[in-house]
Amino acid sequence: MKFVYSQNQQSHTLAVERAGDEFEIEMNGERARAQIISLAPPRITFSYKGKIISARVVRDGKKRWVHVDGATFVLERGDGKAARAQSHGAREGTGSGIVVAPMPGQVRDVLVKQGDVVTEGQALFLLEAMKMELKVGAPHDGVVAKIFVNAGQGVEREQVLGEIIKDEG
Repeated sequence: MKFVYSQNQQSHTLAVERAGDEFEIEMNGERARAQIISLAPPRITFSYKGKIISARVVRDGKKRWVHVDGATFVLERGDGKAARAQSHGAREGTGSGIVVAPMPGQVRDVLVKQGDVVTEGQALFLLEAMKMELKVGAPHDGVVAKIFVNAGQGVEREQVLGEIIKDEG
């Protein structure tokens, strides 16, 4: 299975093939094997390059949200556009500061308030979905112009959470 994701504004390809209790992984031309230790969806624990890694994987159609080591990555199956990485919640291609929920869930915490100055990638909202925490970050440096949600509120995928305007001065 091939996946595409973006991280730090770069697109990456990840190929994963399962063979019994192992995965053959190819990422950016580098090949490695991962030994499955435990597989109890949505959690998977495996050994990779001598490290024990535990991850949660949530599916939504062609997309997989993978939460590992405090970061969440959105992997898009196939040759489609690269999906957003954990720190980016802005709508793709708009160039705007509109921050949206990348998946349905519940707002656990609003980490900023209107008027706060934020930096690109800074966590703005903490969402929870299927016992997985997801930090939604600022798409660029700026000022929090509006917040449209409150802690405890349920949100749908692509629901607007807030707006960041570029700080011009």
